Amino acid sequence: MALNEATKKIYRRTDSATLVALLPELRRLNKAAQKERERLDRERADNDVDGSNAHDGIPHDTSVDEKFHADLGAYVAVAIEREMWIRNELKRRGLLPLWPGEEEHLDDDA
Repeated sequence: MALNEATKKIYRRTDSATLVALLPELRRLNKAAQKERERLDRERADNDVDGSNAHDGIPHDTSVDEKFHADLGAYVAVAIEREMWIRNELKRRGLLPLWPGEEEHLDDDA
């Protein structure tokens, strides 16, 4: 699910400790999804080399694999978006340091 206005509203009302606690979990989920995409990419490359769509003797439906790969890509993008939004919210609250000139950027999403 994309980071829509309703989700942003909930996150804005969430206490800072909860937002900070979400960051490691979002990072963990993001890394797990990226590793799974890399595994699929390796499997796809192996299949291209040997010309089959079987892995360990088990045939795979490539259309399902493609959809799963696309879904993983969307999941990673959403996880990154949420992590960045939470980091910016924590900066807005004064809990994370700002880079020079970052104040104007944070005001855009307030």
